[in-house]
Amino acid sequence: MKTSRVLLATAVLLGSGGAGLLFSPPASAETANFELYGKIYTKWLYRNNDKQGVLTLGNPFWPDNISGDNGVATEFELNILGRVSDSVRAGVRIKSRFGALWQDWWENGDIAYDEENTSGESLGMNRAQYIKLRGYWIQAQLPIPTVDSVLVGSSDLGMFNEWTIGKVRYIDRDNGKGIFIQGTVDEDYLRYTAAVIALPKLWVGPNWSTGVGDPLLRIPFYSQDWGYGLKLESDPLEDVRLTAIVTATVDSEIDRADPDAVGSENATCLDELGNPIPGCARDGAVDWSDRYTNVVGTLEAQIDSWDGGSFNLLGGFSVSRINEDYAGNGVLLNNGVFPLVYDDITGGFVRARAELFDIAENVSLRLEYFNIGQHFQTIFGARREADVLLTDGFLEGGQIPTLNSANEFVDFDEPWYETIIGWHGGTAILAYESDLELSLEETFLTYNTNAQERDVETKYPDFLHTDGYTDTDLYDYANVYDRGRDPRSVFHRNQDRMSNIAVLKGLWRTGLGRGFELGFKLKFIWDQDKRSDTTSEDDYLGLISTNRLWVAYPFADGLKVTLGGQFDYWKEDNRRGTLEQGYGDDTTTKVRPWLDLSYTFKGFALRYRLEYVYKDAQRERDTDREFNVIRSKASLEVGW
Repeated sequence: MKTSRVLLATAVLLGSGGAGLLFSPPASAETANFELYGKIYTKWLYRNNDKQGVLTLGNPFWPDNISGDNGVATEFELNILGRVSDSVRAGVRIKSRFGALWQDWWENGDIAYDEENTSGESLGMNRAQYIKLRGYWIQAQLPIPTVDSVLVGSSDLGMFNEWTIGKVRYIDRDNGKGIFIQGTVDEDYLRYTAAVIALPKLWVGPNWSTGVGDPLLRIPFYSQDWGYGLKLESDPLEDVRLTAIVTATVDSEIDRADPDAVGSENATCLDELGNPIPGCARDGAVDWSDRYTNVVGTLEAQIDSWDGGSFNLLGGFSVSRINEDYAGNGVLLNNGVFPLVYDDITGGFVRARAELFDIAENVSLRLEYFNIGQHFQTIFGARREADVLLTDGFLEGGQIPTLNSANEFVDFDEPWYETIIGWHGGTAILAYESDLELSLEETFLTYNTNAQERDVETKYPDFLHTDGYTDTDLYDYANVYDRGRDPRSVFHRNQDRMSNIAVLKGLWRTGLGRGFELGFKLKFIWDQDKRSDTTSEDDYLGLISTNRLWVAYPFADGLKVTLGGQFDYWKEDNRRGTLEQGYGDDTTTKVRPWLDLSYTFKGFALRYRLEYVYKDAQRERDTDREFNVIRSKASLEVGW
């Protein structure tokens, strides 16, 4: 196994022109070969609480002194673009470490040496404003048949799709490293992209890692963990495009039975009785075993040959294999908080879209059918900043096709993303576009995850918090804010669920004054889960109403002010409880007025948001809760 991988990596490197790069003549250092781009970004974050930091939600499982709602911090970024020759370019991005508050002054990054420390050695590297190398790449157009370009180094991984290897979220945009080859066999019939990508040792794999922190691994071996991708594109007919993608994610560990391995179980090649172990011998090489393998493939057809509309058909499959000798059972050990089904599974999905233009004057219609299997599993798919379905969904931000979603490292004003594993249904959106824009959406959902007596103790992750509508305005991981279902929770012990989502949106550009605008959004969710099929006493019914209205006006060149408000009402029968203890009904009322301001002038870009959140949670089986939250966020950015 190890030999074949070494040969594959070597072949890709040589095929990408790696050997030519190693022996190329030194590049000229003239200043004309350089382009520089700089940016300074400052953020103010304030709330009427006692948490100090500049990030609303960080990671709850790491010691983190960046997270908090009260602080101001600045970061600097410098991009360097180098023109090595007409065919070769290179780039580097360096950036200061984010998180140091203005009040930190000269924090040097050392950890406090005692509890009374008042020096700059107090809060660790998170508060040190050091400059960090973030991204680096070399791109070359080499005289190799069928090869158009080769990129070695950093990439945002946006060349595949959300279902296979997804484009990484903004904060990780330069962290992906690999070798990427784009080429053309025939301009019309075959274009390709091939990649070998270094897996991040954190978040890809069982327990959100490629072995780091796994209870079964004393020495995680992550330097040979790779992802492989191949995309083929073809235009077999005019206005018809076919795209096939296959990716493989392979997490490898050392074979503990190999006597050459550090920490080997057979280091002496003798059993417990001192007898030689048959076939055991040192050969100066270490064998590997796969800890986790995930293969995902998709085939997409985009048809634009009809003037009256366009059509898209996308389908795919996944194969997931977990080696239980090297991957601990996080479903069992972490109370169901685990990004994978702990089993060897195979799944698939299909999504079909049709967009009909001008079915009447200024009127269009979009239709979508989707069927995502409960065992479709993509560990390297898009985790955030992607939206694979037309529906507004439950959380508005977007839908992603993986349990590995990332709703952390965000501020209160950023959108949320929900997992769609197991969703089966359809969406219709009727839109009118003129000075007045209107759209009406209807989405019906049932669930491939409906089941009785599902094993959520050792096999299917339920993410601990499974009940109730998710409140993304007031959210924390411990659920002390009564935030409801985890957006990743799709597997429940007993489920018999169906849902309906209706949305009416409008924006009226009145033409008054400089451009007065009026917008609204009305949303209603009907969500029913009969849960256990042995009784009706645990039946859940959620009626969720969201109503939003805003006005906007550009008071001056570059200055726009928006005033808005939102009223939410949730009535949830049998929201929380057990059959043994009984269930309770909850009602929630929430009011959220806000002010947005944006001002731009010759590269000076200022954004400001101020909002008040009032929430009244009446809970039959728990203490009632009331919230009065005032929070704001401002940012100032200049670039040159």
